[in-house]
Amino acid sequence: MLLELHIRNLVILEQAQLEPGCGLTVISGETGAGKSLMLDALSLLLGGRGDRKWVGPYGDHTTVCGVFQVDAPRLAKIADLAQLSLTDEQVILRRRLAANGRSQAWINDMPVGVTTLKAVGDELVDIRVQHDHLRLARVDRQLELIDRFGGHVELAASYRSCHQRVLDGAAELTRLQEGDRDSLRELDYLRFLLREIDELDPQQGELAELEQRQRLLAGAQEWQELAGEATARLADDDDSVSAVLARLARRLEEAPDENLAGAGLALSQALEAVRDAAVTCAAANERLEADPGELARIDQRLAAFYDQLRKHGGTEVSLLAAREDSARRVSELENLDQRRDQLAAELALARSEREGLGSELATARSKAFKRLAKQVQTQLKELGMPKAQLLLHEAAGGEAGPHGTRHQEIYVRTNPGLPAGPLGEIASGGEAARLTLALAVPLAKQDDTPVLVFDEVDAGVGGRLGAIMGAKLAALAQNRTVLAVTHTPQLAAAADTNYLVRKDQGKDATAVRIVQLSGDDLLSELADMLGGGTAARQQAIALLEEVKSGS
Repeated sequence: MLLELHIRNLVILEQAQLEPGCGLTVISGETGAGKSLMLDALSLLLGGRGDRKWVGPYGDHTTVCGVFQVDAPRLAKIADLAQLSLTDEQVILRRRLAANGRSQAWINDMPVGVTTLKAVGDELVDIRVQHDHLRLARVDRQLELIDRFGGHVELAASYRSCHQRVLDGAAELTRLQEGDRDSLRELDYLRFLLREIDELDPQQGELAELEQRQRLLAGAQEWQELAGEATARLADDDDSVSAVLARLARRLEEAPDENLAGAGLALSQALEAVRDAAVTCAAANERLEADPGELARIDQRLAAFYDQLRKHGGTEVSLLAAREDSARRVSELENLDQRRDQLAAELALARSEREGLGSELATARSKAFKRLAKQVQTQLKELGMPKAQLLLHEAAGGEAGPHGTRHQEIYVRTNPGLPAGPLGEIASGGEAARLTLALAVPLAKQDDTPVLVFDEVDAGVGGRLGAIMGAKLAALAQNRTVLAVTHTPQLAAAADTNYLVRKDQGKDATAVRIVQLSGDDLLSELADMLGGGTAARQQAIALLEEVKSGS
């Protein structure tokens, strides 16, 4: 349910706070008073497109905030949609629209995108605006309602999934059949590429090793000469560093001075390091003997490596990946005939499954519609359309589509003797409003949306039917919030909570106020809606007493 709705600086509405709660809340007011601002506020809150013109003169932005009470399963679904951790069963939506057109949104004070806000809003509020029958005229919407009423939503989802598999399989099979020639060319080309890579047979990490060995061999003579010189100067010559260090170390170690003896010990340690360096250089001198043949072989392999790198991404990783991808694609193309036969068999099986699901779904919809039509016609009779009939128009033989293998559409006949026609061809606005409500009542048990909003659902009907509509809306509001914008006093009298939208026009400014009505204020408003005067006031009293008595 909607616990609170806060609005700030929306057009000429400076601020408003509504607390609908559970039950029927009616919003009334004269034509042009600004009742549509409530729908604009809800649209903005629920992720609708905002117009910068909505930002009023009382600041540089418009803010709408709604506090909703939801049950645990719906809270879990909302948390999943919003990718948020929600533990409290209150969900708070907030939307801010700046004068420059920038929009921001929050759910429980966590920033979210408008797309997420809209997805969550669809879980919380269903707005039934005037001419909602135009939405009902969409066949997909009609079938959705029948599926929900009949309890076979999962069957419809299974059918749609199977239908998509058929479409995907048919597209893939067509691609294979039409692409045989291209596939053969592709196969020849991939085999050529793969043969080149296989001839090279690159190994992971090999490129770096080759480049390092090439650098070493290319400068082998220079490094060999340096290693030989270092060996001689460090250890081999009579005046080598080792010989000098050994002589000095022996003499200093024999010195009576403690410090000199310590210096001799340090020179002995340095001598060991110099001798180790000399051994290392001598070994390197032998190892670095240049092999022109090895260097030529490495240069040749590196050239082949670089040639393949230019063709396949420039790195060893991309080259190895290209080898793997080419091998996999060659395998696929070599098994093209087998894949085509397999795909054709899978497609035939999917089509057969779709036909079965489609037939089962069409039968389930026919049965569910009979029950739905019976309940809707009962509602229409109470709403002054006793001769109206709902029919399920069916046409077989067409192409299977996303909604079924048999075309099914709700037709309506409002007057005996006239042909039935699609819902979208209903001529009377009053009939459309009553049909919308007549469908809402039997669907209420399946539609557990916490908040339902009806915008002038009483359009084009008289006072007697207004009372009946009020009773039906009140019944819909047993375990949720129902908001109704109305001009009908009989409907307003049935509300648990009443708000009045009032426009105050001064000499230089216009402002809209929304006030809650109760007691004598409510009685006065109902009397004004009935035409004003003593008789109207007495009639308003009678309306309220009638609602209170439940008659």
